[in-house]
Amino acid sequence: MQRKWLNLFLIYGSIILISFFHYYTSTGNHAFHDIYRRLYYIPIIFAAFLYGVRGAIVCSVCISLIYAPHAFWHAAHLDPANPMEKGLEIVLYNVVALVTGILAAREKEEKEKHQHTALNLEKSLAELKRMERELLQAEKLSAIGQLSAGLAHEIRNPLSSIKGAVEILAADFPPQHKKYRMLQILDKEADRLNKVLSSFLSFAKPQPMQFKPGDIINRLEKVIGLIEAQASRAGINIVRNYPAKPPPINMDKEQLGQVFLNLMLNSIQSMPEGGTLTINIQQVARDNKTMLKLSFSDTGAGIKPEDLPNLFNPFFTTKPEGTGLGLAICYRIIEQHSGRIEVESKPGEGTTFSLWLPQEED
Repeated sequence: MQRKWLNLFLIYGSIILISFFHYYTSTGNHAFHDIYRRLYYIPIIFAAFLYGVRGAIVCSVCISLIYAPHAFWHAAHLDPANPMEKGLEIVLYNVVALVTGILAAREKEEKEKHQHTALNLEKSLAELKRMERELLQAEKLSAIGQLSAGLAHEIRNPLSSIKGAVEILAADFPPQHKKYRMLQILDKEADRLNKVLSSFLSFAKPQPMQFKPGDIINRLEKVIGLIEAQASRAGINIVRNYPAKPPPINMDKEQLGQVFLNLMLNSIQSMPEGGTLTINIQQVARDNKTMLKLSFSDTGAGIKPEDLPNLFNPFFTTKPEGTGLGLAICYRIIEQHSGRIEVESKPGEGTTFSLWLPQEED
């Protein structure tokens, strides 16, 4: 706003200043009057580049009205030039204003067009880079998935034999015996290893999706019901920000529920001293589509910036007992829903996982 008033002051201030010299310069100074008449073109051109045709014409009309009495009115007939020359000058003021205004407007349009093209190119480049990252992630998941499947199958068979042998040996000792307790520890560790192998197989060979239109809030509330008691014991308050009636989502409710459960458990584990888990649902436009955005925001310890790029990589984990497959599986499930999952985090402030899911077409 201040710049606008400064520009107007420069334009009309220069017109007033030139006119002042015009009116108060002696008629005998022909050369000065010729210079003053030419100086009027400067504010006209300036106005044309700043405000286009309209600004230039307004400026030229003002100059014409101010200069006309000086040129033709008998009582103030101070300009010694030929009347025809002065009349032509007034016509030229308006012609120059029109032409310069048109040229300036075209230049502005071209500049805006180039800026728009540059912006589109920048967006396209960012989209290509994102697609490249997703392709690399998909290839990585596929390769590691095949490896995991092979290893899991090779390990599961001898593990089953070990667990069976442990159960047989444990039957020979009373519960108070030291060896019985050791065998129980071995049995629990075998179960834990079997659970890890199940995660590997779930990642390597995901179940086929059963897509059906469904209510996202209903599914979300069922998952919240599973972890609400655990959150309450940890001193965590769950805040819900839902729209009145979100559109249906084409989803596999079991697989999507697994994503919700994993993200909420991660949030709870990041807040051992208590805090707030905020779940937001909103309708947004993205990638020329109308989507539902689900955000899970906690007030936990946050994630280090150097860990964020690896967060969805298989076997990457920041937890001492984690397998590093939970978020990788979440990534795959959301990808199979034609959606996206992203994360933002600040150490000491908390983490937000955001899901974008396309809504069901009418």
